[in-house]
Amino acid sequence: MTGPVQNVPFSPAAPYKFCPADGTRLEAPRPSGGATCPLCGRSWYRNSAPAVGAVIVRDGRALVTVRAIEPEKGRIDLPGGFLEVGEHPADGLVREVKEELGVEAKVLGNPVLLATHTYGEDGNWVLAIGFRVRLKDENIHPTDDVAEIKWVSLEELDSLDFAWEHDKRLVRAALENGDGGS
Repeated sequence: MTGPVQNVPFSPAAPYKFCPADGTRLEAPRPSGGATCPLCGRSWYRNSAPAVGAVIVRDGRALVTVRAIEPEKGRIDLPGGFLEVGEHPADGLVREVKEELGVEAKVLGNPVLLATHTYGEDGNWVLAIGFRVRLKDENIHPTDDVAEIKWVSLEELDSLDFAWEHDKRLVRAALENGDGGS
């Protein structure tokens, strides 16, 4: 496309209007929100992107991070991030903890929190999947998307500026239950 950039209205929740595969205008959206391409026959939906988060508890305190990048730069977050295509949530969380904290981790059991929220300026929908995690060593080396790590107590939670409320709920539940041991 060589013409001037067009200002096309976009909503992360609105159905697609054009086929991402071939550019054909899609049929009217179905009640499910999906729309079908009359040329290739594929159906397209705007779905929540899966993301994972780790709650790590040691000696009655939980590890939280301060975001070094947008969105929500400077606010409290948990180690984690978006899954890659086809990646299992537990594998993705081990990868994300390694990328953000520089340490190996072990996921403990099944997810302990599922939540939906919006992420970023455009408000893309996310399905957040929280797990209890144990670090394999204590030698944490935060990377460039983590400004700082903090170990916080249950009493400190309400004074912290969490980027996403579900992260606070996950930390609270883990600290109240004494879960997540590192």
